[in-house]
Amino acid sequence: MSTLRHRRGGFAPLEFIRRSAVVDPPEAHDEELDAEGFDPDQPAERAFADHRRRSPLRAGIAVAVVAALGTVTAGAVMLTSASNSSATNLHSLTVDPNRSDVTRAVPQSDNQLNGAGSAGIGSRTNNAGRGSSVSRSNVRSEIDKAMSQSAANQRSTDLDSTTDGIQNQAVTASETVRAKELDASIVAVKKQAKKIAAEKKAAEQKLVKAAAASGVKITAGTTSAITNDGGASLPINPGSYTLGSYWGETGVWARWHTGEDFVAACGTPLHAVAAGVVGESTGGSWAGNHVVIHLANGGSVLYAHMTSKSVSVGQTVKPGQLIGYSGETGRAFGCHLHFEYYPAGTTPGDVYSTTDPLVFLRSIGLKP
Repeated sequence: MSTLRHRRGGFAPLEFIRRSAVVDPPEAHDEELDAEGFDPDQPAERAFADHRRRSPLRAGIAVAVVAALGTVTAGAVMLTSASNSSATNLHSLTVDPNRSDVTRAVPQSDNQLNGAGSAGIGSRTNNAGRGSSVSRSNVRSEIDKAMSQSAANQRSTDLDSTTDGIQNQAVTASETVRAKELDASIVAVKKQAKKIAAEKKAAEQKLVKAAAASGVKITAGTTSAITNDGGASLPINPGSYTLGSYWGETGVWARWHTGEDFVAACGTPLHAVAAGVVGESTGGSWAGNHVVIHLANGGSVLYAHMTSKSVSVGQTVKPGQLIGYSGETGRAFGCHLHFEYYPAGTTPGDVYSTTDPLVFLRSIGLKP
């Protein structure tokens, strides 16, 4: 028979604990109890002590139940407090007034949830206090800029490709025209080869006589013949030109470049490199205005693309004498002097019989 008092309306877990913690002593079950549940033959102190005697196992269970209830209650209080807190954590180690307080929960407004304003759906504002704002419109704008730039680059590439194609076609057409002109002039010059040879022979004899009349003895057909009567001169004054395309260079020419280019402004004075006699023009249309000078050594020089010339056929010239001005007449691109050298035994105008003019100029003591 239990000695615990019956309590109505008590909290069930607490009632379980109370019942588990307080039990009757085993020997009290066979004794006669009074109306209050105590043995009338025992002193009140002993009866109370027996009444409070506990079972160790039941006491341990009671303690475990109390601890579990305490943990659940504390967790519920913490969750409720965090979700409804409106106080700032004043114990934070760092307080930044420019950043939002993340120690308390602040519910979003309907406008924020519905996407109104700059912080709506599709944007990220003040993320974790970072203060950044990246919206879809900004991202789309950057993508549009990148696509526009890509399209512009592609158009530029296409235009460059088209321009290169047009220039290549122009160069090809120019090469074709130049080749036809050169071939035609070579054919014409070869037909007049005998006449040009006779002209050169006459020029040599004329130079020998002119030198003898002045007391200078020269031998026709030798290189020294063109330096014994007054020395030699560059075709254009030093400092007024730069060397351009060289003899034998391949490029926009029919086969290869047949002379040396002295790049100079149009109208730059040109000079005879040595004593000689002005011959017939034999360069063809590609050379534009040009001058041929037959030298005493049997060779000839040709000045092409001149703006104008200041000598005439059959005229005797001396080294350094003005013969005309540089230009870009004929088949030329930009102002310059195209200078060619034809050694003895060749025909001026037969362009592929030329030799390097710089070698010739150096042989007579000149340094272009």
